[in-house]
Amino acid sequence: MNDTTTTSAEQAIKDELRRLGWMIPDAQRRLNEHAQTMFRRAERAVKDMEAMMANQPCSMSWVDFAESDLRNAREAKAQLEFLYQQRTMLEFFLRKD
Repeated sequence: MNDTTTTSAEQAIKDELRRLGWMIPDAQRRLNEHAQTMFRRAERAVKDMEAMMANQPCSMSWVDFAESDLRNAREAKAQLEFLYQQRTMLEFFLRKD
């Protein structure tokens, strides 16, 4: 491989690392948003179940959303892990031993 090819490859890797530099925080925010949604729904579920146990009106609709919430969180987690792996691989390629 000549110097021009090496430089082009290095530049492409650096460009991709810069892109990952904003993609990873975005993916982290998405995962955090899903976690916050799950947390709020869990708090509401606890209140509803306390009401149910006290023979008061309650909702059990949180059960219907739990699967969707979990699926969304898993997808966000998988995307974030993929981006982490991409970054690690690209950083490895840039290392000069």
